[in-house]
Amino acid sequence: MKYVKNVTKIGKLGKFNNVILVSKSPRRNELLKNICDFESISTDIDERKIEELAYEKYKDRDLLEKLALVCCEISKSKILPLELKENTLYISSDTIVINDGKILNKPKDYDEALDMLTSYLGKVHKVVTSVCLKSKNYEEIFYTFSNVKFSEKTDKNIQLLKDYIDEGTVYDKAGAYGIQDLNPVLIEYIEGDLNTIIGLPVSEINKRISDK
Repeated sequence: MKYVKNVTKIGKLGKFNNVILVSKSPRRNELLKNICDFESISTDIDERKIEELAYEKYKDRDLLEKLALVCCEISKSKILPLELKENTLYISSDTIVINDGKILNKPKDYDEALDMLTSYLGKVHKVVTSVCLKSKNYEEIFYTFSNVKFSEKTDKNIQLLKDYIDEGTVYDKAGAYGIQDLNPVLIEYIEGDLNTIIGLPVSEINKRISDK
């Protein structure tokens, strides 16, 4: 598919009785409920260090691919500290926002959030979500991406963004927004999977794990 890129596939996913989502994100948990029962856990990893190592590893790739593969390395690293159980599928994911060739992480404060959000106005930016599916004898990593076009830069739209920041929900979100929470006036169009932007491409995951 146009908005899906396969990265690695090792082994074959056999039958599994349990699914573990390696994320405590409420958004990812809500999305995964649509396709399976699961337990959610979290692991503590140094994402900044993983980013640095991955940047060096993929430094010769083109920009989008490089940043997407950095995202994939983070997804995989979330599972690595775990002792894998038999007949269990582990799912981890990471989402990044790319604008003007840079990864935009979670904003540190109000000013950084406003800078991020206003930088999208009148332009297209990309949201990439990577997924790692792993069991004892299987590993599959892929990423999906979507293009998001924000409405033009006007005083009204800037005020809408300020009002959104004031709600206080931006600080745990990559790129300072959750598309499901934004005033729809701010979004001109989306190309690709909406759930990629929210944080977990469940339709694509379902294709890969169903009938196992």
